[in-house]
Amino acid sequence: MHADLKNLLEKYLAGELSAEEFRRLWSASREPGSRQTWESFMKEIWNDPRYHQLEDNGAKDAVLEKLRPVLKDVPRKRAPFINRRTWWAAAASLLLLAGGASYFLQSKKPVQLASTPPPPIKKNEVQPGGDKAILTLADGTTITLDSASNGMLSQQGNTKVVKLANGKLEYNTSGAPASEVMFNTMRTPRGGQYRITLPDGTQVWLNAASSITYPTAFSGEERMVKVTGEAYFEVAPLEHKTPFKVKIMSGAGEEKAQVTVLGTHFNINAYDNEGDIKTTLLEGSVKISQGAFSINLKPRQQAKIAQKIEVVEPDDLEEITAWKEGYFKFNEADIGSILRQAERWYDITVAYPNGVPKDLFSGSLPRHVSLTKFLEILVYSDINAKIKERTVIINP
Repeated sequence: MHADLKNLLEKYLAGELSAEEFRRLWSASREPGSRQTWESFMKEIWNDPRYHQLEDNGAKDAVLEKLRPVLKDVPRKRAPFINRRTWWAAAASLLLLAGGASYFLQSKKPVQLASTPPPPIKKNEVQPGGDKAILTLADGTTITLDSASNGMLSQQGNTKVVKLANGKLEYNTSGAPASEVMFNTMRTPRGGQYRITLPDGTQVWLNAASSITYPTAFSGEERMVKVTGEAYFEVAPLEHKTPFKVKIMSGAGEEKAQVTVLGTHFNINAYDNEGDIKTTLLEGSVKISQGAFSINLKPRQQAKIAQKIEVVEPDDLEEITAWKEGYFKFNEADIGSILRQAERWYDITVAYPNGVPKDLFSGSLPRHVSLTKFLEILVYSDINAKIKERTVIINP
């Protein structure tokens, strides 16, 4: 089997591997005693720039730094060989060095990696999500943003609502705010995302199946918005230090918690089917409140909110905010959590007739790939995924 492993690896890098041969490759990589063959081949391709177009050691070191979130056990300035419980890191290094042959393990921003453009998605494949949202104005009028023309969409008091290119909406206030407080709501469907600049300059990225409700002009002693689902905030600091508050709501309209900030970057994940509500601070400071209890977060901390607030320090902040940068990232994530993201982004339903498999996955892939390409990640654990219209059936 070891000779077969080397043959399959060579065919993989040449782009000549069939789906069945890919399964054989993965099975061969886990055979007892295959490690020596695998590492020998890894040394061979790492020392041969024809495989990865890296002519000098500095370029190789740059690639290793990009791989480090996946190859956790690799010491600095050493080839990507593996010393872990599973063969995952070895597979990750191979596929990354292949430079685009597999989207799943491709680095977000490869450093001088040989790469190929993404193949076109066939018409009969389930398409990935995109810039889609519905805007509800103060009078109840709705605007489908993905089909609306760029330019001014509405005048809300002294505030102009302007659609920009590339999935962005902006509120521009001129003069004193109107005496009447008007609220707008942006909702993204499953398979949608959108970005908005609020009247105070705060930037908000809205993930799939999420919403944000906000005034068309901020006035008074605080800036208050309401959010469901997932959103990333870059709050604009104001000279008069008006606090910015986010009420985290359930899909049924129940307030679950509140975040108070002055100027900061943070991510809120509050989907009803994800269990804990997670607020992750990247920059600045925030106060998390639930009822009478509150706690302050420092950068790189996350508040998990269920029956009480628990503060943790996530291993990988990039995994949390990858969605706003246009890719998925998983760090030993279980299949259930991975496919819940797929459900929201591809607008599908996932069924587990024989229960949810226990496998864990690490790696990343762009959000623009088809559902078929996304599901290739399950090949690594011999998990069968069958697509029937917009339902994915999972069997171990």
